[in-house]
Amino acid sequence: METESGTQKERIIEAVEEVNPILAPLALASKRIMASIERETGVAASRWFLLAILNREDGMSQGELCKPFHLDPSRISRLAKSMEEEGLVRRQRDPEDNRVVRVYLTGKGRSLLASLPGQRERFERRVSEVLDEGALEHLRDSLYALAEGFKD
Repeated sequence: METESGTQKERIIEAVEEVNPILAPLALASKRIMASIERETGVAASRWFLLAILNREDGMSQGELCKPFHLDPSRISRLAKSMEEEGLVRRQRDPEDNRVVRVYLTGKGRSLLASLPGQRERFERRVSEVLDEGALEHLRDSLYALAEGFKD
């Protein structure tokens, strides 16, 4: 049974690689990393990123929050609303422009973020077990180059 499963997996990977040779490993790595972060922290990576961004610049508009990761505005809106329901952020209309919704960290959001640095260190250790510093730097540069190359 293991062999059949392995063979099926290999056929799927081959089929995906025919479409694009980097898409399958990139998607697989991304999915596994995000799942690992969520499993180890109890926080989805997208929530962690949003908390970290707001920690640096609290009160950003939902539109501004879309820019760093090129996310759809409706996705940020749903994410912020969900996080507001959990008490992690507070959303408020901008008094100068009622169309703009600003997002602020709450005390609960700050506490959650403060509990996560140990998770970052564990994540970095796991990465360093697989990639040395040079390979990691090359990968990071390559991914940013790809992101730039596919910019619309």
